Amino acid sequence: MANNDEVVMRRTGPSGLEVFLRHTDPSKLHDWASDGYRSREEYLFWSRKVCGLACLQSLLHGWTDVRLSIGELLALSVEWGCYEVESSGKVHGLLYRPFMAWVSTQFGFDCQLVEHTPIQVSARELQPGQVMIASVSPEIRDPDTHEPRRGGHLVLIYAINDGVVRFHNPSGYSHNSDSAALPLQVFERFHANRGILLRGAS
Repeated sequence: MANNDEVVMRRTGPSGLEVFLRHTDPSKLHDWASDGYRSREEYLFWSRKVCGLACLQSLLHGWTDVRLSIGELLALSVEWGCYEVESSGKVHGLLYRPFMAWVSTQFGFDCQLVEHTPIQVSARELQPGQVMIASVSPEIRDPDTHEPRRGGHLVLIYAINDGVVRFHNPSGYSHNSDSAALPLQVFERFHANRGILLRGAS
C-alpha cells in the first residue's frame, strides 16, 4: 500500500489501535483510483484491512502474469467470503480458509494452513520456493514497541536464514516496507503463531 507514511497506526490503549491520516497536502495523498477503489472514502475504509491482499498482489506479480488492482482483488475476495462486513461496518478477515480456497482455485497456489506454530518452527518448515503470509502485530513497523499485541496484520515472509526473518510489510514506512528484516527473536514478539505457507503453481 503506497504512501503508508500518511496512514499511521498508533496505540490508544493496552489493546487498541487508532488509524488516522496526517495533515498532508491533498495533492500528495495516495491515488486511490489507481488502486481500483471507487472513492477516497472507500480507500480510507479498506486501506488498513487489505494487508493480506497486498501480499497476494506481490505474489501474483512475482509468480504469474496476473495483474489485478487491490480494488479488483478486494471485490473477488469479498465474493469468496474472505472478508465479512457487518452492518455496523466492522470487518472480519482476512479469513484464512476462504482465502486459501480462492487463491488455490483461481491462481493455482498451493496453500498450507499454519496454526499454533511459533516462528522458530515455521522457519524450519519454510522451503525454497515457498513464502509465508504471517499474522503479526501492526506495530512490527516499530520494532522497539514495548509489549506489542500479537496479530491483526499480515506480512509476507520470503526468507528466514541466519536467524533473520526477511519480509515485505504492506504497512511499513517508506524506508522499510519492501525489504524489512528482523532477528528471529524480535519477530517472535509480534508474531501470532499463525499464517499460510504458499507455493506458486508448478
